[in-house]
Amino acid sequence: MQNVPMHRSVLIPLVVLTANFLVAQQSETTSPNPKTSGSPAGTRTSDPAKVATAIRDSYYHPDGMSGLSCTISVDWAASFIAMKLNPPTERMKALQGLDIRFQSVRGRSSNITFEWTSGALDNKQQFEDYLKLILNGFGKMYWSLAASAPIGSAFEISKIEPLPDGGATVYTASGSTSIVITVNAENTPTHYILDSPVLKGTIDLSYRPAPKPVPGDLRRISSVDVSEHIGTSIINGKLDLDYQAVDGFYVPGHVSYDFGGAYFLLMDFSSCSVSKGMIVDNIK
Repeated sequence: MQNVPMHRSVLIPLVVLTANFLVAQQSETTSPNPKTSGSPAGTRTSDPAKVATAIRDSYYHPDGMSGLSCTISVDWAASFIAMKLNPPTERMKALQGLDIRFQSVRGRSSNITFEWTSGALDNKQQFEDYLKLILNGFGKMYWSLAASAPIGSAFEISKIEPLPDGGATVYTASGSTSIVITVNAENTPTHYILDSPVLKGTIDLSYRPAPKPVPGDLRRISSVDVSEHIGTSIINGKLDLDYQAVDGFYVPGHVSYDFGGAYFLLMDFSSCSVSKGMIVDNIK
């Protein structure tokens, strides 16, 4: 293998899906998460205000964090094995010496810089551009799906349908995008259906129980599965997350990011710092 494949056309729709989801949340609350675990099963309410609050309070999302800056190290060997690729030794040596600095602000494109400490690839610029596209996609997916509440206020809810298991189907809309959210008996979102003129998509969320014995700690999103439909094409993406504590927030620590089967990155985030305070801005 002489060049790492550049499946740019696969990634762009995934960025569109997460960007659409982010736009649909622009009226989200800016207050920190209360340390509660949501309404108990069997107390399902049809009050939109109570449902919106219960959903926001059911899992961890760092509303008070506006920016994240980390060094990213990629396990290139494991990533290439997952993609069934076997790059030449000299290319692996260059990649293993690549330092990536990731600076991401809520609602904006990420700033990503590279330092080649063991010599650069011959297609350095092309590879850097591709990694920027990938990591910008990760940033949008992280902020919109793992670091933000899905419902900002009761006004976004048009209908609530209780489910036999104690959960509910919650119907919301923003502009031309409709989002149907399935929540479980603890009010935690587990499934989204997105419908817009541009595309249709689904998002499935899994959670890791809150660490013990920390009182009042909330469950955290451990995986995000995205499937989008554009015409007859179906594109899938998956994000798996472990967390680390930084300055009062839980931020990505160990991450695997698989998009469309075209590329897979196994990443560690280190030397992280955070910015506090909400920034309300459109994606640039």
